[in-house]
Amino acid sequence: MVKFASLINQKFKNIAGSRYEEILKAYEDFFLTEEEMIIPEVNSVLIALDRYSEEVPEEVYEAVSAYPGARFLLVYMIDENVLRLIRGTLGEKEVQKFQEKEEQLAEERLSKVEKRLRELGISPRRELVFGDKGEYIEELANEHDLIVISKHYGSETTKTHPVSPVVFRVVQHVGKPVIIY
Repeated sequence: MVKFASLINQKFKNIAGSRYEEILKAYEDFFLTEEEMIIPEVNSVLIALDRYSEEVPEEVYEAVSAYPGARFLLVYMIDENVLRLIRGTLGEKEVQKFQEKEEQLAEERLSKVEKRLRELGISPRRELVFGDKGEYIEELANEHDLIVISKHYGSETTKTHPVSPVVFRVVQHVGKPVIIY
């Protein structure tokens, strides 16, 4: 903060002192601290996908391509709670149908993202996982330096909630940088 204050003082030295001090005080929360200015080291990237995830935009690929030496993990999550509900209401045969369709969708999405990453010279590892979407991603986040996730991950969004509750939970509980697309 000290460097920024001196830089701003130099830039605006001819502006009336009291007015400048008011502006500086009002906006001090928006200036980055010295710690925030340091770009975090990224050695591993987690890209989380599910049935609700949007297509990964080109800007995200450009951003993650800045870490060519990092380990990449693509994870497609299938919610086991949904499987449990289907099993309890419709039976085992419907669970198998649903699971087959989900696995097919997972393969398509994982292949598409993996192909694009390989074009950038990145060789990701892939996983198809059944579990609780929020908990599992939070656990995996401990092993990764950067998380990439769709704002729709976990459920669809609404006009009043532009980010799904699962993504909101992940961002709140993970102390790592998160790219939300």
